[in-house]
Amino acid sequence: MNHLFLIFLTCISLVSFSQDSTGVFSYKSFISIVKEHHPVAYQAELTVQQGELYIAKAKGGFDPKLKGSVNQKYFEEKQYYSYINGGLVIPTWFGATLQGGYNNNDGQFLSRESYTNPEGIWNAGVSINLGKGMFIDQRRADLKQAKYLKSSTELERSLVLNQLNYDASLAYFEWYKAYRKVLIYKESVVNADIRLQGVKQSVINGDKPAVDTLKANIQLQDRLLKLEQALVGEKNKKVWLNTFLWQEGFIPLELDTIVVPSISDDDLTYEPLLQVEQYIENHPEVLIYNNEIEISKIDYRLKTESLKPTLELKYNALSSNSTYNVEDYNWGAKFAYPIFTRKERASVKIQRLKLEQKNTSLINKKEQVKYKILSSYNQLISSNDQLTIQNDALTMYQKLFESELTLFEIGESSLFMVNIREQNLIDSQVKLIDVLFQSQLANAIYNYHIFNF
Repeated sequence: MNHLFLIFLTCISLVSFSQDSTGVFSYKSFISIVKEHHPVAYQAELTVQQGELYIAKAKGGFDPKLKGSVNQKYFEEKQYYSYINGGLVIPTWFGATLQGGYNNNDGQFLSRESYTNPEGIWNAGVSINLGKGMFIDQRRADLKQAKYLKSSTELERSLVLNQLNYDASLAYFEWYKAYRKVLIYKESVVNADIRLQGVKQSVINGDKPAVDTLKANIQLQDRLLKLEQALVGEKNKKVWLNTFLWQEGFIPLELDTIVVPSISDDDLTYEPLLQVEQYIENHPEVLIYNNEIEISKIDYRLKTESLKPTLELKYNALSSNSTYNVEDYNWGAKFAYPIFTRKERASVKIQRLKLEQKNTSLINKKEQVKYKILSSYNQLISSNDQLTIQNDALTMYQKLFESELTLFEIGESSLFMVNIREQNLIDSQVKLIDVLFQSQLANAIYNYHIFNF
């Protein structure tokens, strides 16, 4: 498409602007400003920060916890009981929970099993699940899922930025199209005015009838009307473009009225479509679906844990007076298991159905992405071919107009035929701009679907 774009700039007889002119606002500069300062781009970064917070929140489930309590009763000048307890609980990544603490219990009516010596008792030990929760529990599941959620937020940022780049590119291409049409109609007004002055002089010299002056003037007025319509369209497209322009601090920018667009051949490049499956597998929407499936798999694994019996073992070594005796300890065990497990089995089946639904949705999503990539690529190739065809047509209309103009100058043609040929040429120029815009748009859509912005 690059050589077609250069042919377009060479063949169409429009006013040209130097690429080094200070009045030129290039497509590349425009996109750079959009990516750096647009509020939507900032919002996309906030999405990624949210993903990092998911990780921090899940890791918080493994934070050590201090605990403590005081419970005392005094009545009729008697201390019935005094319970002073404190400790530290440390959840671990492998499922066991480490814990340590201090107990000091006293009182006249304290049960003997709760009594400690005056110095209190220190304890340190571990509790571990040997049934449900041995290989995965809610804390570990939350952390694993948070990692996929963080990945999804990064992919969502890519989706948002990709959409922003596409929308901004569309606005720029629309402005470029409107601006080029203004140049065409400006040139047509200049040519119509030159022809009117020539006809007036020919009428004065007696070479042309006076009615030709009226025809030439009508043609000039028609061109002025189309120029005015094109100018309004170009102004409105520039207003649309301004909505994408911001500076640091979310301060909106506006283009100067003398600024003109510029698109180089490098701005319209695209990657050949060689391996469609690679684009599909790396597409952010597909990867987000994959993350959702992985999250659902973790939920499924967590639900299957509920089918196991609860078996928790706890052991604490005890000591007082800064001495430790291996025979001083307490331990315990807990066991529980629902007899019918109807609730647990139903939860597992429900989660399995959800997982199957997500897998089916992923297959459908891949087909949708494949269709969009292939159809946009076909449209891109076709638009390039159309650009070549329209460029050839413009060349022929140019030759027809030049031939008719030569015949008119030697008196072998009429102003009517010259106007017809020139109007055909103008229509062909405008159509070429429309075809070029469609080619630019097809390029943007294709890059949008393969995430090549």
